[in-house]
Amino acid sequence: MSRSNPFIMVPLSKLVLSRQNVRQVKPDREAHRRFVASIRAFGVIEPLVVRSLDDKPGWYVIVAGHRRLAALRVVHRKTRPEPKILCMLREVDDHTAEAISLSENFTRERMHPLDEAEAFARLAGEEGKFAESIAADFGVKPVYVRQRMKLATLHDVVKFAYREQTINTEIAEAFASVPPERQAEVWQEIGGAPRHADHVRNVIANNWIDASHALFDLAALPEATVSRDLFSERVLVERRAFMEAQVKAVEAKQQVLQEDGWAEVIVGAQADIQDRLYAMDSPEPEYDPETSGALSKIEQQREKWESKLNALDADDDAKADGIQQKIEALDDDESRIIKNAKFIPSEATKAAGTAFLILDPDGRVRQEYRMPRRRSKSGNADSGNGSVSETPALPTSDDLKDGQLASTFAHESLAVRKALLENPLACKRVLLVALHDKVKKEAIALRHDTNGTNVYVEHTPAITSPALDWLRKHRQAVEVFTELSFFDEGEAYARIARLSEARLDKLIAVVTAESLTSHPQHRPKLMSQLAKELQVNVRTEWRPDATWLGAFQKAQLAHLMRDLFGPLHCPDVEQRKKSELVDALVKLFTDAAEGKLEDAKLAERVNLWLPASLRDDA
Repeated sequence: MSRSNPFIMVPLSKLVLSRQNVRQVKPDREAHRRFVASIRAFGVIEPLVVRSLDDKPGWYVIVAGHRRLAALRVVHRKTRPEPKILCMLREVDDHTAEAISLSENFTRERMHPLDEAEAFARLAGEEGKFAESIAADFGVKPVYVRQRMKLATLHDVVKFAYREQTINTEIAEAFASVPPERQAEVWQEIGGAPRHADHVRNVIANNWIDASHALFDLAALPEATVSRDLFSERVLVERRAFMEAQVKAVEAKQQVLQEDGWAEVIVGAQADIQDRLYAMDSPEPEYDPETSGALSKIEQQREKWESKLNALDADDDAKADGIQQKIEALDDDESRIIKNAKFIPSEATKAAGTAFLILDPDGRVRQEYRMPRRRSKSGNADSGNGSVSETPALPTSDDLKDGQLASTFAHESLAVRKALLENPLACKRVLLVALHDKVKKEAIALRHDTNGTNVYVEHTPAITSPALDWLRKHRQAVEVFTELSFFDEGEAYARIARLSEARLDKLIAVVTAESLTSHPQHRPKLMSQLAKELQVNVRTEWRPDATWLGAFQKAQLAHLMRDLFGPLHCPDVEQRKKSELVDALVKLFTDAAEGKLEDAKLAERVNLWLPASLRDDA
């Protein structure tokens, strides 16, 4: 060996540890495993420092490199022939050897995490290695590699601060949870002086939301709107994208609750709906039969023990304590059962109740149920003084909403108009009622813009009414004012003067019939009288469609099904979805009207069915 070349190749078995090693504490097991993996993948990067063993020629003692030797022995445990290890020979005394060992261990600096990150990223990019492959090479876990490579995505301004040690690793990791462009924005927002990692995450939270609150599939979002915070094991979603997707998911949930039979489902932020929320009562707890049975049994046992407790002598403390312990045990059992029980509202509760879907700023969606404020029999709000409160009655198919009322009354008005045109005498009576100055009018509107029936028809393009079609054709046949929307009264009179008396009578009858109007909330007396006198059955001109039936609650649809089919034929009607009930009823009304029902009695019931507001006994 020449003095200019201090490097030698030494058989692994000829290397021994020095008793003077300054590193007396055993290295961390995980660090040792990583070291072994690194040497297995890339070999020994830095030679071991050795000196000759005086009493054993050809043997060498380690001056610096004890951890490398331990790792090499693991790597080459089964290697044959025996490998030779590159070493640097230093013939020094014990004092100098210890100084060298101390210097190497004391001055060795662990690689900066950002350097590791960029090195891993280069391996992944240049060599096409996956995190699992890189992790195996370096003896670390794949998540460690992914976390380090995430640091490589730091924005330049954050990287510079990290290298200059003006921010620590925890702060750098917080920045790495979002894309680089957002990192730069956050850096500016905090004035380039983040106080700690939570400070950074709080600022990020203004524009990014924890995906754990999502009710939707993250895979449906654009990739750029999703960021994985590998350091806190969170997935973050850009706020706007999150809220748009969350609102759609909440709307779908709203539809599910409506399908399930809730009278009303309100969606909104806490601040927007809290007045309504707090003005209502929480529903009484309702559970499945098994839970209700268990709670009932506990209540019976409690009453039994309380009865025994009341029957004891006042000075029998021992028995009283024993009974009290049993009662307390029952209370504990009851609390445990209620805590684990699922709220299962009855159809009556859903039919009268309101479900709230509350969207919080952090993206969470809370679901709460409320009932109308309970009132005592006196009509006042229940004050909780023990007075008996009335339970809201289950709505029926006769309890129509305003839109349903307006629709049914408008259809009846159209049917009566048609019948009126076929009865000249009744038409003249209506004309006199319309023109007479001493008659108060509710079912007649001489001005077009105050005619409720006309307004309903004009604003309901999808209206289906044979009576309306017939009336329009009849008017077209006798109309004289067609070119313009409005005519001067002088010109109008001149046109009318040219009409034959027969055509004039027909036009007067048409205009008279069209003066009939419906009221949106109740049935005017004149309309009821005319319908009865002219034998008008509105169901020959109208049948409930999907829009009209869809305004019912699920409980009302179930009531209508039982009303038409009979309760024995609808045992599970409450278990069906609202949309299923609507579809079934639409088909039933259609088949009955078209004569497709084999059951003649059922067809008659269906074709004659009317809401109470249109029945003669209403």
